[in-house]
Amino acid sequence: MLLSTGGQLTGKVREVESKKTPYVLVQVDQDLSVAIAKANSRMIVGDEKLQEYRRRVVEAGQDGQAHYELATWCRQNNLLQQRQYHLLRTIDLLPDHPNARAALGYTRKDGKWILTEVWRRNQGLVKDRKGQWVLPEVVAWRENADVNDKVAKRWIKTIKQLLSKIQRGDAEAMAEMAAIDDPLASQAIAKELVDSQKRGSNWRPVRMVWLNKLKEFRTGAAVEAIVKTGLLDTDDVVREDALAWLQSNETSSAIATYMPWLKSNNPKQVKAAARALAYFPNPEAAFVYIDALITIEKQTQQVGGGSRAGFDNAGGGGFSQGSKQVVVNTPHRHPEVLQLLRSIAPDVDFGYDKSAWKNYFAELRSPPRSDLRRDS
Repeated sequence: MLLSTGGQLTGKVREVESKKTPYVLVQVDQDLSVAIAKANSRMIVGDEKLQEYRRRVVEAGQDGQAHYELATWCRQNNLLQQRQYHLLRTIDLLPDHPNARAALGYTRKDGKWILTEVWRRNQGLVKDRKGQWVLPEVVAWRENADVNDKVAKRWIKTIKQLLSKIQRGDAEAMAEMAAIDDPLASQAIAKELVDSQKRGSNWRPVRMVWLNKLKEFRTGAAVEAIVKTGLLDTDDVVREDALAWLQSNETSSAIATYMPWLKSNNPKQVKAAARALAYFPNPEAAFVYIDALITIEKQTQQVGGGSRAGFDNAGGGGFSQGSKQVVVNTPHRHPEVLQLLRSIAPDVDFGYDKSAWKNYFAELRSPPRSDLRRDS
């Protein structure tokens, strides 16, 4: 009988269904029986399997490959201790048997067999919680990350508690919010700042505190929230303050987020992107700006309606609906994009004429033509 702890008992087995705790009684010999809780027994191997095992042991003799094959059979029949024995017997008889060595946890290095665990430890590696070999620094970093994650989650609760007090007019809570100096609070503050974008101007004081905290921390979560604020915030004061900071500190992060929005099918998103990109005018992006001057909004609409009668050649008939879905293309001009173009080309104004704008910037990028004629 195999135990859940990995060991095993050999003997005559009898299962006993007790009302309190079902157990298995193993008669090891004539004078000794052992009772094992059924929950601790993993598998019972019958006499037939044991008899077959004994027969195979005799047949294996001193043949190393036969012992390896017997070890495989033992694994398939859950005779795990016997499997270990026959793997060891295999490498006794065939020291370089690769499969047996691998099954026992060996690896070959510099022509010698060495336990993989020893080799990994010699490399300075340790096992992590999942049993994988990693550098000690990785384990330390993961443990520290777990601690940081717990602290960050506690900040979510703390920020909400302070906000609740602030809403009740608690001035000390506002001061406590402004005094937060732990960068691990940035995730909680970032979420509050983004989630409150559509709140009224009466939220501006606390939102400005959150924005200034995120500028101070400048973590990944903090920068991401400031970028979103510069793009979507409905409070002009908060939005423009975020954009002014991004202009001086995180230009690349802002541009990388805002530029794709110029290609949106949604006119509101194009407007928001152009409005934000006004803080980051870039002549190299001229042709992207030009394409966004006029965008096409695609909308599916139901057209037609009513019912009509019809008759077929056999005299049958009925009513059918005459409506159908069509895609309607609606062009939108974007003055915010036009203003963006004017900021990089202040000496010209072609309005919404895309071709004229493209020709102008193409000429600027073309190298000056030289007179290739030579005097004879």
